[in-house]
Amino acid sequence: MTCREVRNLSPLYFSGEMRAEERKRFSTHLAACPACEQEIEQYAQVDERLAASIGSDLPDAVRIEQAVRRQIAAARAQRRFFAAGAIAAGVALAIIGTYAFLRFATPPRLYTDAAEDHHAEVIEKQPRRWRSSAPEIETLVQQSGLSGAQAASLAPQGYSLELAKNCGIDGQRMLHLVFTNGVHRYSVFVRAQRTSPQKVRIYRSNSEAVASLDTGQFRAIVVTVGPKTECRELAEIAAAHL
Repeated sequence: MTCREVRNLSPLYFSGEMRAEERKRFSTHLAACPACEQEIEQYAQVDERLAASIGSDLPDAVRIEQAVRRQIAAARAQRRFFAAGAIAAGVALAIIGTYAFLRFATPPRLYTDAAEDHHAEVIEKQPRRWRSSAPEIETLVQQSGLSGAQAASLAPQGYSLELAKNCGIDGQRMLHLVFTNGVHRYSVFVRAQRTSPQKVRIYRSNSEAVASLDTGQFRAIVVTVGPKTECRELAEIAAAHL
């Protein structure tokens, strides 16, 4: 086995997919070639550092690593061998990228909880103990750190505050406000929370568009069945008054 063959087959060696005969030839070459042995050792160190930096919560890391290494092995058969440092960096970036995709492809629980509450309580109208009278809503709103006028101003012109109640979103106690224009309804979940201000962030959770924002004094989540652009506009109106 030549040095070039060793480099091309190294992904299969690390993933455990190399045939027994090839592995024997591979190991024999490493024992007789200090340069290749050092290079393979460098690859192994990159893998170890990568695993340590990502942590123990990597989703099915063996499957990800094997898939990445198979892709690299196939690509190597069609093009010239890259420098060892570039290949090692490419492996690291590919694994990190796949990990990031698997981890962040679905919305965080904060968004999914809010979307599920809106769908169950506002769209499906499952029975809940809502506050609907102006005095009751005013009391509940003030207990959450908002004024009645401030809560009413979270909606655009043409919408009014219809319902209010407390609920739990991702383990946090939040005030659930429902606004309506007589035809459409949307939800605003809000709680007093001192955090660093963050811009509006948008997710799609099933049929609901969900936007979250942090003003530095309040955290709010807006949920609507409309498009993301509409959800963003409603969230920005809320951000301007929190």
